[in-house]
Amino acid sequence: MSTNQEVKLYQCIPIPDGDWKDVFDSQAIGMALMHNSKTKPARYEAVSSLPVIFIIRSYNSLLYYSGEVQPGTPQFVSFLRYAQEVCAQVHRRHNDEENLYFPFLESKLGDGRMAGMVAAHEALNKPLATFEDLVEAMIIKPHEWDLNLFRNSIYRFMPILREHLKDELKILDASELRKHFSEQDFKEYEKRFIKETIRSVVPSRGPQLVLVNGDSVHGAWYGVVAQITQENVV
Repeated sequence: MSTNQEVKLYQCIPIPDGDWKDVFDSQAIGMALMHNSKTKPARYEAVSSLPVIFIIRSYNSLLYYSGEVQPGTPQFVSFLRYAQEVCAQVHRRHNDEENLYFPFLESKLGDGRMAGMVAAHEALNKPLATFEDLVEAMIIKPHEWDLNLFRNSIYRFMPILREHLKDELKILDASELRKHFSEQDFKEYEKRFIKETIRSVVPSRGPQLVLVNGDSVHGAWYGVVAQITQENVV
């Protein structure tokens, strides 16, 4: 049996300068924090990246704790189900971006402005699907668990994903957004985005990722995440 490799974790994306209370600054700040998982649930402020998707820290947790679980235990199955949910949240995030956020940005920035971001999503699909297939196989056949194979499958797509997350921030430059959008544009978009997101959220799963991967210490200064209320949904 091969020796288990030393685990490699990924650094979070640097948080852009600016004021999170400013609707233009908050677009890039919010995107970075959601990608890193540095946010604190509370009442809602104007932040476009409302869906709490904790990408980098979530996959770091999979890499780290993959060395702690053992096949044949309840924790092993729970860990793999958690891996499935992390991937599902990435798909939900990309779906929201492609169907809501990107069209909103292109409405003022110009058609095709987000085409590169969509192409990056597509480039990620194959290696991410390979990882998802591996997780499913390990659930069915836990005796075939291979720690190095599991981690290497994540290593194949994380560089692509992390670079994509950095590229998204470049498009959300506050000075550029101010040239094309008004504060009211973002407020109106937020209302629509919240309603659509809440309709698709899975209350028994999404909040768990908030609790597991959220960073209320280093991210506590940041804006807040919407509460699910009847007012949001109607």
